[in-house]
Amino acid sequence: MAASVETDVTGSFTITDIIQSYTSLDDKAKYMWAANVLSRKCPFFMDMPMKPSNQIMSNIGARVSQLNTPLTRGFNQGVAPTAVHTVQYTEGIAMIEDYSEVDKVLCDIQNNPGSWRQERDRIKLEAMTQTAENLILYGSKATDPNAWNGLTTRFNLSTLHPNGDAGWPVHVALAGGSTASTVASIWIIAWGEGKIFGIYPPNLPAGIKVQDLGEVTVVTNSLAVPNYMQAYRTFMGLYFGLNVEDERYVQRIANHEVTGDVNTFDPRLLLTMLNRLPERDGAVIYMDRTLKTQCDIYALDKSNGFYTQEGNGDIFGRPVTVFQGVPVRQSGMLLDTETVIT
Repeated sequence: MAASVETDVTGSFTITDIIQSYTSLDDKAKYMWAANVLSRKCPFFMDMPMKPSNQIMSNIGARVSQLNTPLTRGFNQGVAPTAVHTVQYTEGIAMIEDYSEVDKVLCDIQNNPGSWRQERDRIKLEAMTQTAENLILYGSKATDPNAWNGLTTRFNLSTLHPNGDAGWPVHVALAGGSTASTVASIWIIAWGEGKIFGIYPPNLPAGIKVQDLGEVTVVTNSLAVPNYMQAYRTFMGLYFGLNVEDERYVQRIANHEVTGDVNTFDPRLLLTMLNRLPERDGAVIYMDRTLKTQCDIYALDKSNGFYTQEGNGDIFGRPVTVFQGVPVRQSGMLLDTETVIT
């Protein structure tokens, strides 16, 4: 049980850290508010390390499927070289874009037009953040060719061995729920280089683009005779992907019932899956609102040494529940209406 929890569990290269590294104060000011919205509204962006991709809109990597077996030797004896078995993979980058438009006159009459306009842009960016979080969890190229496969799409069977290595325990466990469309999942992700991290296009730091397009004339109706209005327009883009280099660092507990008293949150099963991680460095637990509430109630029991509630909070000052030193975060996009898996 940790005495304190670092809010940056992965090091110094999350979205916010990348924007902080800007040498230009103008660029830093332009993007920092956007990075803060992403991190505050999506827990994955608060924790996920980001790296530039090694291709323009994708990242090629090699996933270890089987380790080599080194040999011992005696003096004046040699050993045969061994080989590590790897599988090449490619992770794509998705483009999430939107425009924010506000009435020019309505903006100009505000006491602080710049701040008022940015608040309107923030609402648009928050919606983009929800799209990004849903992509991380439930993205599917089968239903959206412009997306990439999210965690639920990739890890949807309880018989899966990470990296195809049958020598490692399966990394999808079942909580026992069987009621269709009333179940939820818990995700354990150990973020870090060589494990799982975000990617963004090179030369586009953190994959964020915010551009003030200034004053434009917009059409406000769809009639044969158009109505026009002067507006301020902002373009916003988020370009990122999810690079799963080592599948052992992703653990899922599926089929939690969110109603009733059976097959709900079970800390013993959570402990089992935590111990299936090769290591806990960078690990974070993600739950939906119902399961997170059950976990927080456990944390209120002072005699329960597995849980604490960290008083220092996260980077935004919000309380953090900790299970055996691992932060527990609530994801607003995790569904409690998932399909039962086997």
